[in-house]
Amino acid sequence: MLAVLFIEMEWLKGSRTSAAAAFRQPYYKPVRIEDGVKLSGEGVFLKKCSYYQQGDCIVSSQGISHQLDKRLYEENKGKAFTKSDEREQRLAMLRAKRVQLEQGSFWDMDKIDIPCITILEEANHSFRIKWFDYEKGMPRRRGGNEDFYKKGAKLGGKCNILNETAFILEEGKAGVLKYNYRYTSYEGQWYKCFYTYIVYAKALTQDIFLREYDYEYNQLADLF
Repeated sequence: MLAVLFIEMEWLKGSRTSAAAAFRQPYYKPVRIEDGVKLSGEGVFLKKCSYYQQGDCIVSSQGISHQLDKRLYEENKGKAFTKSDEREQRLAMLRAKRVQLEQGSFWDMDKIDIPCITILEEANHSFRIKWFDYEKGMPRRRGGNEDFYKKGAKLGGKCNILNETAFILEEGKAGVLKYNYRYTSYEGQWYKCFYTYIVYAKALTQDIFLREYDYEYNQLADLF
C-alpha cells in the first residue's frame, strides 16, 4: 500500500521574514488521517493539505472552501437542484473532489497530480520516486535528465532539465521530498513550499504518516 501526503504552503513577499518562516514550520509536519476516512481501496492513497499565510495568520484551503460553501448555500437556499443547471453540477463535482483530496482517498497512480513528482512502480514490487523541474516559477533547476533517451517518456528529448530519481521505496520504507519556488503575478511576488511524504506499508492506518522517514530529498532553494 502506497500512501502520499502532500503539504503545500503559500505566502506573499510581505511574509518573507525569519519570524514568518518559523511560524510556517509546524504546518509542514505530517498529520494523522481523520476519523471516518476509508482506509482500504485500490491504487494510491493521497491526502492534500494546502495553507496560505499572511503575516502571523495561516489559514487552510479547507477553511476557505468551507466559507465559500456556506456562502453558496446561503445564495442558493430554497432553490431546487436541477441536473440541467451546468454551473451547479460543476460546483458540486469540484466540491466533492476537493473534499476527497483534503480528507484522503484512493486514486489511480496515473491520476495523481503533484507538482514535480512522478511515481513509477518497479518490477520488483518497489516504487521509484522521481523529481523533475516542471519549468514553472523560479529558480529553474538545471541538470541531467534520466529520461532524455526514453522514447515516449514525459520528459524524453528535453535537455538541461533536472529529472532524477529521488529514492526507491521498498515495503516498510518511507521518504519525504522538500522543494520550493517563487512566482510573479499581478498580486506581486509570492512563494510556495511543498513537502511530500510517501510511505510504502502493508496496510493503511490513520497514523501511517506519523513515523520516522528513511529518505529525504531536498530541493529547498534560497528564494530571494
